[in-house]
Amino acid sequence: MFFLSLIEHTLQLSPHLLDLPLSEAIKGELESLFLDKVIANLGLCIFVNDIRSTACGFVFLGNSTSTYTVEFRLVMFRLFVKEIITAKLNKSNVNGLRSMY
Repeated sequence: MFFLSLIEHTLQLSPHLLDLPLSEAIKGELESLFLDKVIANLGLCIFVNDIRSTACGFVFLGNSTSTYTVEFRLVMFRLFVKEIITAKLNKSNVNGLRSMY
């Protein structure tokens, strides 16, 4: 149901984020990109577990963002084949289902 997934991603950091510590800025950008999103063949991203490595940052000509290659692990949620979840629903609408807990 829950598992770790190792991902490598090329991340661009805006100049206004460079006054933060690098690990904090990178983790914030990764969370905004991946949190609560479904990634094909992996599942729903729950949270960024840790940042394994960060390659040197580059600033490309004509672009003010610094670019890093980041290797990190995400905690993913995915049901197994024939797995059943039971829940009590509180509300349902066009935005989705809400459980009581």
